[in-house]
Amino acid sequence: MYITQGADDLEKYLAAWPPARDDLKRAFLELAQEAGSLESARGSFLARPGISHSLRFTLEPPPPGRERPVFFLIDVVEIGDDLLLSVCFYADEISDPDGRGNEIPGALFGETGYCFDVEDHDPELLAYLKARLHSAPRAAAGV
Repeated sequence: MYITQGADDLEKYLAAWPPARDDLKRAFLELAQEAGSLESARGSFLARPGISHSLRFTLEPPPPGRERPVFFLIDVVEIGDDLLLSVCFYADEISDPDGRGNEIPGALFGETGYCFDVEDHDPELLAYLKARLHSAPRAAAGV
């Protein structure tokens, strides 16, 4: 399995996911499965109730000289009674030719991140994010 830490917590969290937001759960799982299909990606789940629930992916082994703790993450953010996915990459490891994301200084472990809001299962947006997901490890490795 591609989740190396927190797999049991992730299963419990997914089991408790609000049925009214199954569309967002499907988007979450689709992005997680895509990240997990990358040969060098390893995921961990961190539950931070009241803040977010975070699925974070690292590169194993890390590219030489890389000190960043992740290359991609999906935060499930609770906004009142609703949920939102915030899908983030390091700003210098992806491009956003369609301008769909937001550059956020300090968003990823103190570094500038590029984050995309996912509000439902939008196949076009998910395809766009998957393309970013596949380019990020290459950029992280300096390829």
